[in-house]
Amino acid sequence: MRMHKLRNRLAGAATIGIAAAAVTMTLGSGIASADPSPGYPHFDNGNVEAIRSSGSDTTIFMMQRISDLYTAAGLYGCTLNNAAGQTLFDGGTSTASNEEFFCQSGQDVATTDDTDNWSRTEVATGVDDVGSGAGQNQLCGPTVLSSPLPVDFARSSKPSANITGCAEQELGYAKDGVPAVDFPTVNPSTWGAPTTSVYTGVNGGTIGPVANGWLPGDPTAGPFNGTAFTDLSNVGGSSSLAFRIWCATGTTQVNDWGQLTNLGPKLEVVNVDEVGTTSVTINAGAPEGTTFPALANGTAVSGAGITAGTTVTGGGGTATLTLSKATGSTDPATLIFTTSSTLTVGSGLAIGLPIRVVGVNTGSGTEATFDLYSISGVAGSRCASNVNPNDANDPNPATDPGLTGAPHVALENNVAQIVQFAVSDFPTDPADQAIELATTLYFESNGVYNTTPYAAAGTITNGSTKIAYTADKLSMNEETPTVPNLLNNFYPTARTLFNIVSGNTVRGSTAGFINWICDANDDFTKGIDNSTGINFDTELQTLITGTFGFARLSDASVSPSNGGTPADNQPAPNTTCASGTNPDGTLTVGNGQPGITAVASPNT
Repeated sequence: MRMHKLRNRLAGAATIGIAAAAVTMTLGSGIASADPSPGYPHFDNGNVEAIRSSGSDTTIFMMQRISDLYTAAGLYGCTLNNAAGQTLFDGGTSTASNEEFFCQSGQDVATTDDTDNWSRTEVATGVDDVGSGAGQNQLCGPTVLSSPLPVDFARSSKPSANITGCAEQELGYAKDGVPAVDFPTVNPSTWGAPTTSVYTGVNGGTIGPVANGWLPGDPTAGPFNGTAFTDLSNVGGSSSLAFRIWCATGTTQVNDWGQLTNLGPKLEVVNVDEVGTTSVTINAGAPEGTTFPALANGTAVSGAGITAGTTVTGGGGTATLTLSKATGSTDPATLIFTTSSTLTVGSGLAIGLPIRVVGVNTGSGTEATFDLYSISGVAGSRCASNVNPNDANDPNPATDPGLTGAPHVALENNVAQIVQFAVSDFPTDPADQAIELATTLYFESNGVYNTTPYAAAGTITNGSTKIAYTADKLSMNEETPTVPNLLNNFYPTARTLFNIVSGNTVRGSTAGFINWICDANDDFTKGIDNSTGINFDTELQTLITGTFGFARLSDASVSPSNGGTPADNQPAPNTTCASGTNPDGTLTVGNGQPGITAVASPNT
């Protein structure tokens, strides 16, 4: 039997515009009644074609699987010509030189699936220049960026760049987010003491899980006096925490872990000079600065050399603090002040452990999304071009004597590479490697994190001992990357994953594939995969949401309830897979129809 005919309401689709060299044709013209329509939305061409993508590595593995699924659907496609003299789908007659190139007219067998990949299109997933921006540039032609092989559509985890003359059309088929991550489970003391001088000045080199609130003087197994770092905010423009970590410089930059975790009410001052009197001072060059915090008289104080019951009696906010009882003679000492309130995240007291910001390749949509988030709407900031100006480099004077080496810029979605950097910096020192990982901030795709353990974890190795540390997703603007928060744009780095075509050159074979992804058995019903017995749309849904951890978008998706643009100021619409979409991303009458029409050579 013939499977899944197009619905009658599509039979009157409009005439297709084609390139000057092609013959204009309308749906149904010159085609035998037993054959499927050559036009929208499938664009059954009747000849074997190869199409190819390039671009985002966030979506490369997903698009490989989707492409394989669609290509495999061609197993149940049209009957190809196999001899001269046969009548072809386009009304022509086959020759000996074109055998296996074209579909025969009206010769399909009972198992033929004329709804899915009837024309036996083959889809390739290109890798010649990775990154959403590179994919769009290659799509738009050699005057923008050359490609050694044709690019029919760009994989992109960011919106169209609206490249001049390209007429890009984006079709968003999945929803993702870009959470920042830290490493609160990394306890460097597990690996012993560091062997270099880089970190030995902090608590003698015995370092606990910094992102989980460990402060110098705390037991490395807890309890910790600090506050775990769990939320990143871009609210407040140039005063936002995201801006101050990734984009700011000078006194406004947040670059020490104590600024994030040493907030009180157990507030630690880590480099105090005690001389056996009631006066204490902060040592020159101490990470917390030259003055004590504004401590109220009566504030309880404890720590090395401090007698029980000692309190502050004066000097809060100055270089010399007066205590109610004489101290011992300890230098440097870490003093703990029990305050009645806490400091805001970003304004805590430094402890001498730098925040290691790891960069991300600047051609990626992941980097572009987080860049817009970090900029926090500040025009002309240091992050105007990319989010990497504060990237850390090798901190080890033994492997980078001038400490001027290339910044650590990782591939997108690759936590494992952070440990590769650490191993390069400290080749035989797992303790220092662990400290480097424990003090790192990074960001990556939520879907990749959820489904690819290697991309979400870094493994420290010492001989036969290996420990994998999974990064911890931060909430952002106090929102978590749940599916509803992503779909409704409450999560500030919610983003849409697109396949982008050039409206000037998109061929029918490409349009048919893109429409097949976009349609969720709404405008047409996909066939059964004869190799699994499962409907192709069910398999597509499983790939996107199950295997790769994204939220699927289709021609029937609804607009985000929190508007089309989340807090990072990058549009993240839900409805571009449907025709009839308004500029603001809401739907018109087109809801329920896949949204792309071939405009150049729809018969190829």
